[in-house]
Amino acid sequence: MPNNAAYSSKYETLLAVGQLGGWEYNVLTQELWCNSYYFEMLGRKEYATADWAKYPIKEIWEDWLHPEDLAKAKEYFADYILNPVQEYAQQFRMLHANGDWVIILSRALAMRNEVGELTGMIIGTHLDISDTSRLSENFIITQKEFEKSKKQIIKDNAFLKAILNSPKDLFVLAIDKHYQFLGFSDSYIPFAKNVLLKDVQVGMNVFDVLPESMHAVAKANYDRALAGENFIITNNFIAPSGKRLYYENKYSPIIDQHGKILGLTLFSNDITAIKIQEEEMRIVDLRYAALFDGAEDAILIADATTGHLVDVNDRASELFGYSKYELVGMHQTQLHPPNDLAKITSLFQQFSSSKTNGHQFVDTNIIDHKGKIKPVRITAGAPFRAGKYLFLAAYFRDLSTEKAAIEKALTIQEMLSKAEGIAHVGSFEVMLPDGHAIWSDEMFRILDLSPHETLAHKDRFTESVIPEDQEIYHKWMGKVSTIEGESSPIQVQIQTRKGSIKHVIINGVGYKDLQGQIYKFIGVVKDITTRVSTMESLKIQNQKLREIAWAQSHLVRGPLSDILGITKIIKEKLVDEEEKETLITQLHDAADKLDQVVKDVVNNAGSFDESLQ
Repeated sequence: MPNNAAYSSKYETLLAVGQLGGWEYNVLTQELWCNSYYFEMLGRKEYATADWAKYPIKEIWEDWLHPEDLAKAKEYFADYILNPVQEYAQQFRMLHANGDWVIILSRALAMRNEVGELTGMIIGTHLDISDTSRLSENFIITQKEFEKSKKQIIKDNAFLKAILNSPKDLFVLAIDKHYQFLGFSDSYIPFAKNVLLKDVQVGMNVFDVLPESMHAVAKANYDRALAGENFIITNNFIAPSGKRLYYENKYSPIIDQHGKILGLTLFSNDITAIKIQEEEMRIVDLRYAALFDGAEDAILIADATTGHLVDVNDRASELFGYSKYELVGMHQTQLHPPNDLAKITSLFQQFSSSKTNGHQFVDTNIIDHKGKIKPVRITAGAPFRAGKYLFLAAYFRDLSTEKAAIEKALTIQEMLSKAEGIAHVGSFEVMLPDGHAIWSDEMFRILDLSPHETLAHKDRFTESVIPEDQEIYHKWMGKVSTIEGESSPIQVQIQTRKGSIKHVIINGVGYKDLQGQIYKFIGVVKDITTRVSTMESLKIQNQKLREIAWAQSHLVRGPLSDILGITKIIKEKLVDEEEKETLITQLHDAADKLDQVVKDVVNNAGSFDESLQ
């Protein structure tokens, strides 16, 4: 501030008279000074420690700015500091002590010395323009009310509406008692030329311009007007172009000061677009009725304020078991079981107060006319206004079948999981090429892993394949990753986390995306460790059987043949008594050999049984 007292006095007087809050900001030191009225206009006199005291800019400006204005106001001020070539001026809202938001016009100028250099000081003022803004808003509101009234007047008077809003579609004709043109508006000239394909002039007979198909109707209307009648009638005709046109025509007699009828005036308004629009609206209404009554879900429309139903579709009647007549007028809480009323009341308030364009949904229960509770999903959008009333539309989808299907699917899934466990078959789904996978419980059990501790992935299985089988496994995986459909199975050995070596067979089916790339592989892994072990035992069994067969065909047959031969000789008395003694000794030796062979067979059979066990 200058030391000159007179200058300072004038400076303060100007601020006081203008009811301006003064402020000075030093760009170099980032210091802010404010006069007392800066705070008075915000109802915060207690903040004014002294006139033109120094304050933190954040506490007395940024913290009082409206949240929606804060970023913009700070950015604008920062830009001015960097480029102070023009006068600084912006509007923002600041918080008054009474809780109101005051609209402030902030203006400032960067100070320069006598040679035009910036001094780093910015001097500015705050002006409360809230009242001015309200006047402007009131003016805008008044203007809108005027426009609204004007539109209502236009709506009530179709003829005036045509003049104000579509003068190109309105033309005026003056016709004498001989059906000749006394005059016409400029808009009739292009109409006659483009639609009727005629060039018109004053004095021409009107029937030389109109299509012959219109002569009878037009003459009847002209004669009514020439008889003194005022009336409005809608006519339509097919123009030479083949298009049907609709016109609202107002006929009035031309009467002189003596009451004599000199001719007639015709105000003709093209309402073809309106008729087309009416037809489109009729089609829209039909579509609405078709969508509303033909919707797959039950649709209920309720008064958003009272909660009473105002309209329902046929599906709603089917879902709740009430007729439309019974449902309309019911309160929405009557459709839900007592245990859900608190939740439903809260949700209805939430739906009816929603201002977003999106949809909200909730799963809950309803109760039908027989007292049966059904699960439903309610979907509702933002309330919509029709006239002065606010309505809420909601879709009710019966989830009974869906929930039953889910429960059935869960049961089937549980049964499938048990079946996989019994068969030692794990299933998997792998997304290619990233390898993220979904494993069944049995898949985790085969690998001795926990689904709660391990993330399913293609690489996790690959790591379990023993080194000796890695090459054939990678070749197989590379092949199935490029072929659509079922692959050929492969048998490998894996080592689980617990160190167990298992034999498994892998097979599956590849699926292509729209670009023809294999993106998914679904398959099964069967644990055949027990079967492989059984096959090894069978090999041992076969070896033992071969040994027994050899013993039977060689070792047993020799002594047995000796016994059969000796007994035959003795039986047939082919030798004397002395030779008979020798044969008996030989018979005993052959029996000993046969006994030893039998013992060996029995011992081998015992080891075979052990191998089976």
